[in-house]
Amino acid sequence: MTHISYKKEFSDIRQVTSLRLLVYFAREHDIPALEILKGTELDLDDIEDPYCEIQVWQELRAIQNLLEIDDDPANGVILGMRQHLTCYGTLGFAMMASRTLEQALTIGAKFYKISLWINEVSVVRDPDTIKFVILGHKLPPFSQHFLATRGMAALVTWVQELTNSEVYPCQTSFKNDRPDNMDEVGKAFGTETLFGQKNYSISFNRSLFRMQLKFDDRWSRMRLEDKLSNTLERRHSSTKNRVKEMLLQMSNEKLSTEPEICRALGCSMSTLRRRLHTEETNFRQIQSEVIFERACQLLLSSTMTLEQIAYTLGYSEAGSFCRAFKRVGGMAPGRWRKANTS
Repeated sequence: MTHISYKKEFSDIRQVTSLRLLVYFAREHDIPALEILKGTELDLDDIEDPYCEIQVWQELRAIQNLLEIDDDPANGVILGMRQHLTCYGTLGFAMMASRTLEQALTIGAKFYKISLWINEVSVVRDPDTIKFVILGHKLPPFSQHFLATRGMAALVTWVQELTNSEVYPCQTSFKNDRPDNMDEVGKAFGTETLFGQKNYSISFNRSLFRMQLKFDDRWSRMRLEDKLSNTLERRHSSTKNRVKEMLLQMSNEKLSTEPEICRALGCSMSTLRRRLHTEETNFRQIQSEVIFERACQLLLSSTMTLEQIAYTLGYSEAGSFCRAFKRVGGMAPGRWRKANTS
């Protein structure tokens, strides 16, 4: 497996928690910690430091090191089951203090970049179920199965801890073929598992999300969310990142205008443009990137036609959307969808 530098593409800052669990797992399998940390620019003192922050590329390199030594497809599942809410400090406790499971997972989704999933996730709400589609198209190919299965197993762990019950998904789908040994998969996800699917996804009964949680505490949750917001602000202090986060949180990126973003940031349009210019970008470029990301999510996680996706993103007709998508992605959206779901 060739080592490729991902420092530029995966420079987001996150807690060291998941990497620490990875190192502990390796030790249990007689893999020296230094073998896992090779090329990460980290040492054992960093791993044991409760305040240590790392970049995503460092965790990806550690995952690559592990998989070169032990590529068991169940590794991600096993590690996901060890990602207890208490591992994540402020974020975990904010989720535990939520009123309902839906609110807890909403907080998790809002602040996931702090320490939870590396994958992006698309949520599909049906009348009876809520499905989480794991999107790994931006990640290095070697990491996609590991990160998807780790994230899904972690989600089951969080749901069980939050509801204080041994609840399992009503369905879990995997892109890979059925493994010979189903022990860890069955332990994590129960019996309703499908293999050889187009996406990794996990579904729960919708009624579960209305359940009131045991440790509901509004005031603690508010204080913890403020602390999480400050952490996220510190890590994404560039103007470009702030604009991008705002656009990603809006339901219709195409129609989110520059004046609206200026009002949200509390600055004039000339100030915004000057700040973005110093970061060698502009509003239109950021907006195009966000629309492309949202388009990729819809292409992967829905059965919407290109016309429907174009309308959702604010285009008047599919042709304009297809041309814009191809400019950023290098291929037409229909071809991109086929290439990433086959």
